Amino acid sequence: MANRVGVSPRTVSRVVNDEGGFSEATRTRVLEAVEDLGYQPNMLARGLITRRSGTVGLVGVDMTDPFFPAMAEGIQNEARETGRTMFFASNDGDPQRQAEVFRSLLSHAVDGVIVFPAPGTVEQLAAYARGGMPLVIVDDIVEFPNLASVSFDLEDGANQAARHLLATGRSRIGMISSEVTVPRNRRRERGFFQAFENAPTGTAPPELVRVQPTVTGGSNGLQRLLERRSDLDGIFAFNDSMAVGAMREAQSAGYRVPDDLAIVGCNDIEMSGLVSPRLTTIRLDRPRLSAEAIRVLHYLIEAPGSNPAPLVLPVQLVVREST
Repeated sequence: MANRVGVSPRTVSRVVNDEGGFSEATRTRVLEAVEDLGYQPNMLARGLITRRSGTVGLVGVDMTDPFFPAMAEGIQNEARETGRTMFFASNDGDPQRQAEVFRSLLSHAVDGVIVFPAPGTVEQLAAYARGGMPLVIVDDIVEFPNLASVSFDLEDGANQAARHLLATGRSRIGMISSEVTVPRNRRRERGFFQAFENAPTGTAPPELVRVQPTVTGGSNGLQRLLERRSDLDGIFAFNDSMAVGAMREAQSAGYRVPDDLAIVGCNDIEMSGLVSPRLTTIRLDRPRLSAEAIRVLHYLIEAPGSNPAPLVLPVQLVVREST
């Protein structure tokens, strides 16, 4: 290739690795030869011209959470439509692990990142945005330059769930929440408690426990609630996995669902329609979130330093057999 362009191999190497020390005319001739000869994939040449890698990162909290794989598949498909390749990683809900993941993504020169943040890391992520990395935060509401947030209206979802339980005649209601959610982001809890501000006469004060956001956590959470009030007749769970755990625990303890104890989950994973009884839940529109996350990330990549307004997507109560 050096002979074709009429320069030394070292000059070709400097152009390909963007090391400098060459004229713009030489750079253009080398990149044209790169494309013509297939010396490297065309993306390399385009990347040297545009300073873009054509890759983006997706960082989740827990890869085993049934909600995340479905969301990740949608985001990957949307990214593919824009011609980008996706890198996947998990922060394991740990700020230090998240920092390690971001250092790795930076070393791979990703064009931007969509992240489900580890608890309490908004400032950490804002620092990456200030450093020039376009970021989209999912499941939080924040505003910083070069950073956008896309989330569901979980406060309204929890409010809908609690009001549904009240409307079906439940008067002794508890919530099984997540112990890993930081106070500023406890939107489900806020919406849940707001529903009781105008509750019917005779409604008992709502109960709350915080546990791990897993099936086992849901089972443990219901045990703790029933130790406080064995006459509970309604439960709202932080997510569907916890709701399924609570349902199993209730049935094991001799409670009939929904006759004795109505249960509502949140996020409408596939499992919620397969358990018996089928789970009433708050549906989160995953395809729409995937599309919006990629759309706003593309916008940030094309318009560095922008500060889009937070996008909050509506949710829907899906009534099934558990209530």
